[in-house]
Amino acid sequence: MRSVDLTKGPITRSLLTIAAPIVAGNILQSLVEVADLFFVGRLSPAAIGGVGLSISVIFVLMTLIIGLSGGTTAFVSRYYGEGNFPYAGRVLIQALILGVIFSAAISLVGVIFADEMLSLFGAPEEVVTEGAAYLRVLSLGIVTLVEFWIVSTFFQSIGDTKTPLLIILAINVLNIILNPVLIFGIGIAPAMGVSGAAAATVITRAIGLGIGVFLLLHRLNPQMEFTRQAEPDLFLMRRILRVAVPNMVQSGVRSVSYLIMYIIIASYGTLALSAFGIVSRIEMLALMPGFGIATAAAVMVGQNLGAGNPDRSEASAWRALELYGVFMAAITLVFLVFGAGFTEFFDPSGLSNAYAVSYFLIVSPFYVLIAVAIVLSFALNGAGDTRKPMYATILSYFLIQVPLALIVPEYTGTGIVGVWYAMSIGILVQAVALYLMFRSGKWRQIKI
Repeated sequence: MRSVDLTKGPITRSLLTIAAPIVAGNILQSLVEVADLFFVGRLSPAAIGGVGLSISVIFVLMTLIIGLSGGTTAFVSRYYGEGNFPYAGRVLIQALILGVIFSAAISLVGVIFADEMLSLFGAPEEVVTEGAAYLRVLSLGIVTLVEFWIVSTFFQSIGDTKTPLLIILAINVLNIILNPVLIFGIGIAPAMGVSGAAAATVITRAIGLGIGVFLLLHRLNPQMEFTRQAEPDLFLMRRILRVAVPNMVQSGVRSVSYLIMYIIIASYGTLALSAFGIVSRIEMLALMPGFGIATAAAVMVGQNLGAGNPDRSEASAWRALELYGVFMAAITLVFLVFGAGFTEFFDPSGLSNAYAVSYFLIVSPFYVLIAVAIVLSFALNGAGDTRKPMYATILSYFLIQVPLALIVPEYTGTGIVGVWYAMSIGILVQAVALYLMFRSGKWRQIKI
């Protein structure tokens, strides 16, 4: 376990040193989700659609945690850059306490209202049934996902991205092994169907959390004094939440909009819903490297602001954008050429192939703009300026994408293709808004 000082040295090397393990970990996580989809796809198209709907609901419920993770990054990286190691450790303790509180709320809602939330999509009954089974199990064990996420965020924020990578590698291999065992029932394990995929995720995240906590207590910088800072600090919690809440709203807007888009797409039938579930997973796999690069940018922005070097913070963000933009341009070409083959891998029947291919043809050319939005949003969040990304998200999703997804198909007769065009326009608006906000430079003076 070794943290990295990101306030000196070549920017590109620092970015890649931090980003590479994060990218690898994100790809591993996405591969597990792909494995989930692969095994669940052997059950039925309804199972694919149900799991996709459930994950969308979980994204909404997890907005609290996404915001909390962003707040943790901003505070830990800033204090670490200042050399205030004890307070960096204190931030982690408060974030974990908040994580337990939020997890309890998520579990309660997910378990009790699983069927009702999924029914809002207007999906067929068999899709709702499969999705509710998955959602209940995942909701029951959501605290393991939440606390593991916060611990991993802490490691990343101090520049140690290798430790969470090694943990993720171990638990994801176990997750892939457990998937067919619990889904189909192998040996003494009963066949749990889609619930088995959720159970595998919960079990492996609990193991990962245990490993992470052990390393925090026994292998990390003793100056952080975790065992001496276990009591709640309401003042620090409020400060964290002031930064985290706009990030929560931003994530909530994105997730609720995603749910609404699912509802709109569900109106086009089970095959359209299945196709969107497939392309969403494939797309997320492609986006994972960028999230790693953007996370590295956020950490570098925070640490360098803490060290009093905002110029290096800004240069880090632009360099991260260059790296991610080139990558996403390449991904666009891959999807335009091989999109149909990717879809058929997950849906051997080929029934949803036409819907998925039309998505790739229309949306993938905008992937470079997705890179702009992701990197600059993370950079602003890393600086603690979480309101600007929130405003850009509300504008692009609530005021642009969702209304256009309802209007364009109806008035142009383009059907589901009109929905894809609406999504592309939303991407464009968000990228432009965030570019202008970051260019203004006001984030340099943010105090947290």
